[in-house]
Amino acid sequence: MEKKVLRLLVGVLCLAMMAGCAAKKAYVPADVAAQARAENLVQKVDNFDVLFDKSDSMNAENRLNIAKQTASEMVQTIPADLKLNSALRLFGVKGFFAQEESTWLEYGMTSLKKEAFLKAVDDMGGRGYGRTPLGRALAGAGDDLKGLSGNSAIIVLSDFEEIEGVDDIRPKSVMVNVEMLKAAYGDRLCIYPIQVGKNPTAKKLAEQIALEAKCGFVENADNLLTPAAMASYVKKVFFGPAPPKPVAEEKPVVAMEEKKPAEEAPAVVEVSKLDGIYFDFDKFTLKPEAREALKKNADWLSKNPDKKVVVEGNCDERGTNEYNMALGQRRADSAAKYLKDLGIKKDRVSTVSYGKERPECKESNEECWSKNRRADVVLK
Repeated sequence: MEKKVLRLLVGVLCLAMMAGCAAKKAYVPADVAAQARAENLVQKVDNFDVLFDKSDSMNAENRLNIAKQTASEMVQTIPADLKLNSALRLFGVKGFFAQEESTWLEYGMTSLKKEAFLKAVDDMGGRGYGRTPLGRALAGAGDDLKGLSGNSAIIVLSDFEEIEGVDDIRPKSVMVNVEMLKAAYGDRLCIYPIQVGKNPTAKKLAEQIALEAKCGFVENADNLLTPAAMASYVKKVFFGPAPPKPVAEEKPVVAMEEKKPAEEAPAVVEVSKLDGIYFDFDKFTLKPEAREALKKNADWLSKNPDKKVVVEGNCDERGTNEYNMALGQRRADSAAKYLKDLGIKKDRVSTVSYGKERPECKESNEECWSKNRRADVVLK
């Protein structure tokens, strides 16, 4: 009898273990890299900082675990070949016995190592404490990004709830810190709030954050539960359309008066503008296709030594006027320097920046922005 009972217990334990293994089935992310190649997308983010709400309100409705799952599956979905700097910053009260609300780095800022990042998510514990110092966390993210080059994304995982009478999340502090971040990083920074929960007032705060950032969008964690949905999110945050190849303008030939063969001269090409070049978001480095276009321009200028050009730097609409004027000048200077390096005399090449004042396309989408991130080479 005892042996039968023992066998029964062993069988029950085995079934329980099998069920547990099935419940912990490994997450299999979708292949974002293949999708990006098929859609002609390129990496647009160089650094990302996940701000994770570990306050007391995140204990409701399993929010903390949902947020952990979202962070973990997002990192697993990021293609392995992307070179990224990353950080995981928590905010709340650090443990049961702590008193003061704070924010602290759980991982990074450092080169993304997925195993280490995922371990940091797992090790943070399953309970939140205290108020929601999101403003402090945003200020901390600004420090995390200092000294890093390229474009950055701040991803905020929170319920964004203001507990009435407690002054919990302090929306004014949040918005002030968003403004300070944008003043510091301009159009190199986008903010992506992910709401955990369905509170409509909290959603409005998340939307205000993205609106003030002028780059980014709000998502709900419930919409990211499948590999396909998470892949779509990762593509939107970390990838963007490849810039179009510059199209060379046809240069009309003015009809020449017929002359005797001995007196024939080469046809004169009358143009007002040479080939323009295009830049990646917030960049002023010359891409291979830009160098080829400038080589053609230098060849034309060599054959027309009496001509001079002004290189006009332009930007898309994102960022402040001051920032874009400086970026436009760097783009113009970069193109002008390359022309001079190709043998065009300095007194034949001048520069000017128009910032975002002269868009070729006026819609607020990446297709238009990519056309406005340019340098025009205009004959004087």
